[in-house]
Formats: sequence, C-alpha cells, structure tokens
Amino acid sequence: MRGWGLVIETAGTSLQLGLLKDGEPHSGIRWDGKNQHGEKLIPFAMQLLHENHLQWGDIRYAVYHQGPGSHTGLRIGLSAVKAWALSLKWDVYAVPLMRVLYEVARQRGIAEKVFTFWEARKGQWYGQLWEAEKASAPPTLLPSATWIHCAREYLWVGNAFEAHFYIHEISWLMVAAAARHLTPICRMEELITLTPLYFREFIPTQRRK
Repeated sequence: MRGWGLVIETAGTSLQLGLLKDGEPHSGIRWDGKNQHGEKLIPFAMQLLHENHLQWGDIRYAVYHQGPGSHTGLRIGLSAVKAWALSLKWDVYAVPLMRVLYEVARQRGIAEKVFTFWEARKGQWYGQLWEAEKASAPPTLLPSATWIHCAREYLWVGNAFEAHFYIHEISWLMVAAAARHLTPICRMEELITLTPLYFREFIPTQRRK
C-alpha cells in the first residue's frame, strides 16, 4: 500500500472517509447525518483532499468496506469507488466485515479460534469461524442459539454483549487495518464485477402501480 489511499466506509449509519499514507492512517472525516451518504460522499471526499493539499491524481488506491451492512450505503460507496478507480486507475481493497472483526482479535495477539459475528436482526447472527488466521468456512447467517453452540470454544468478536470484544461500530481505521492483509483488485474486469456483501440475498422491492 504505497502512496496515498482513500478509505470509504458507508456500510453503517455514519459516513466515514479516511486518508492513508503508505498504508498508515493520516486523517479522516465523519458525517453522522441520517440517510445522506449519497449527498455527502463526494463533497466530503473533496474536502478531505483539499484539507490535506491533495488532488485526485495523488490517490493511488481505495479501501472499501464491502459489508454486509446498509443496502443503500454499500451501493453508494461501491458506485463511487468504481467510478474513481476506473477513471483514475486506482487499485481497490475490498474489505469484508468479518475480516475487519478478525483483525480486532489479531491486533490483540489472538489468531487461533476466533468467532466473528454481527447481529443482522433479532435472533440471527451473521458469523464466521477462524482458525490459525484462516476462515474455516464462508460467513453464514444462522440463529444466535446455533452460533452459541458451535462457537463455545472460540474467542468472540462482534456487536452483541456476549462478545469478548464488543464492537459497537465499524470505523474507517478498522477497515484500513484489515486491508493491509488483503490483495488489491487491480484488473478492470474484477473491479467491474465487484459487488457488496449482504446479510441475506438482496431482492429489490417492486413498487406498486
């Protein structure tokens, strides 16, 4: 991760943007206005660049929180990332939520038997089991009772109070830290087909006539 990078976090209720210099956090900006990610993303990105005396051409890569998270927020963030990356030839680090949570444990020196999870809705957790720094299976949405039974011997990292490491919110700094261990998307074909991750299959609703 050489040069300047832009971190985009739109999966949660807050819009967060950050700048990285050679992979290290430099500065960031946050907007807590509800349902305004689409309106504020580009102006705030321009503000962040201006405050740090940078131009769009100075950015070499983007770090994008791929989710799961807010359907609308994820799509807004990815649309911006694709537009910037394709036009300015940026590399893109797409960071899944479960990888972000695993990094919390890894930074605390715990790499073995980690259970990362996020409460998708009441009674259901989107989770993944990790052993020796590798996921043992793809992330899955299951009833919390099932996870409690399966993950009894693991260290828990997530947004329920049962977690050993309770995470209230995902920050752009957490996303950036996880991206250091991922391979960037460099090919246009891969970037075009990049999609957000959702807790469950996303089926757009149809408006009634």
